[in-house]
Amino acid sequence: MFTGNPDDLRRKEREAAAIGEQIAELLNRLDAITPGSVRAHNGRITGLALVIRPIGGRWSLET
Repeated sequence: MFTGNPDDLRRKEREAAAIGEQIAELLNRLDAITPGSVRAHNGRITGLALVIRPIGGRWSLET
């Protein structure tokens, strides 16, 4: 839960949105390699020869 001031919250929201845009672009690039291969399900993101999932509180790549 965020406990900072409103200015900090807005800064963090902008930062989160920018990171989200980068993630979306990377997922689009992965999908372009093999269209339709990128899926999100059961708390994982899968694609051609990869699985991204949370391990120990951090997102990790399995190949």
